[in-house]
Amino acid sequence: MSSHRKISHSLSGKLLLLFIAMAVVFVMLVGAGIRHSFQDHFRENVRPHITQYLEYVQNDIGTPPDRQRAQVLADKLNLEIQIIDSNGHWSSSDKLVELDELEIERHFAANGKQLLHAEDDRRHYLMVRDGEATLLFNVPNVRDQRSGFRGWLPLLILLGVLLLLYHATRRLIAPLNTIQQGVQKFGSGEIDHRIDIRRKDELGELAASFNAMAEDIKQMLDAKRQLLLAISHELRSPLTRARLAVEMLDDNDRKKQLILDIQEMQSLIEELIETERLSSRHAMLNRSIHDVTGLIGDVVATHFEESGIKLDGLDTAVRADVDAARIKLLLKNLLDNAIRYTPDDAPRPELSLKVEDDKLCITVADHGEGIDEKHLPHLTEPFYRVDPSRQRETGGYGLGLYLCRMIAKAHGGTLQISSVIGHGTTVKIELPRSATF
Repeated sequence: MSSHRKISHSLSGKLLLLFIAMAVVFVMLVGAGIRHSFQDHFRENVRPHITQYLEYVQNDIGTPPDRQRAQVLADKLNLEIQIIDSNGHWSSSDKLVELDELEIERHFAANGKQLLHAEDDRRHYLMVRDGEATLLFNVPNVRDQRSGFRGWLPLLILLGVLLLLYHATRRLIAPLNTIQQGVQKFGSGEIDHRIDIRRKDELGELAASFNAMAEDIKQMLDAKRQLLLAISHELRSPLTRARLAVEMLDDNDRKKQLILDIQEMQSLIEELIETERLSSRHAMLNRSIHDVTGLIGDVVATHFEESGIKLDGLDTAVRADVDAARIKLLLKNLLDNAIRYTPDDAPRPELSLKVEDDKLCITVADHGEGIDEKHLPHLTEPFYRVDPSRQRETGGYGLGLYLCRMIAKAHGGTLQISSVIGHGTTVKIELPRSATF
């Protein structure tokens, strides 16, 4: 998992959201159950005692209510008492409640008297009428505690539990990040990479299964490579004998066709061998300082002397640390493709050499029909061809550009292909140079 991924898209994030949802539902259900049970208990058992208690307080205050006695009782019993009668509105505290603003929640009767349960500004009052006077009773500390720190304490405890659960969950699923990184590295070509997780749970078993699968794939690839190299080497000898036998024939069109077929097979075998060598993790380049300008001149003079290729940027020597043989093979494949796909009546292919930011930039451009954009990302894949018929007139076996990419990659460079329908295709190779020459 990426560290920048949104928490809602990560497994730990989903688990945290699940914990929160479960906690909210749990609190709601438990709270509703406790509230319902408390209300029933209060209605059946506690409220009669409270009303009886307040009736004693009311009797102690007297009729008409004695405000001085009410103040003494309020201070002694920690009550808030308010009296509303013909003498005005009196309160044992600084709070005066307007009867019109009271929200009546329920009516009930106790000991032959009608009582009201009312609320004002989140404070609950028990109201009773005594003759012409109206009395309000409230226990202020209960509401104050609920609205203060103690009211938030259960929520804070719940959040703390959730954080602990989240931390524990993160520790449990932490190996998933290591497994994902291992899969990405293996998928990018690091077939020797293994996941190092020493766990005995399901994630440990998953890592072990992945390592076993990776080892099996590596062995199969090594076996395939060795088989392909062995077959390619073994085919060289019979092809050489066949070439010698063909040379003994009389000159005719049939002989020329056989020679072309044998050359094509030899070229394919050489490309297969070179591709597998470069694909191996043990591939070594015979690098040394060479004049790349001279290498280009040798390739053109040897294979394309009469092709009319236009050269640019070869006036001065450009030295670089490269494998000369493989760079020549790269140039030969690129120029061979450019000539093959350029019509006879079109301008000749162009090869240019530039130095940009301590990099060699070799560009080969043809003036052919161009390639559809959908094919460009796949041109450097092995055995991929735009024309699947695989006729000699339309190209080889799809290893040329793949081999060019492998040579460029082995040198720490890149290969880029661009094409415009009706105007041609351009291949750009960028290779790093050594620090000083």
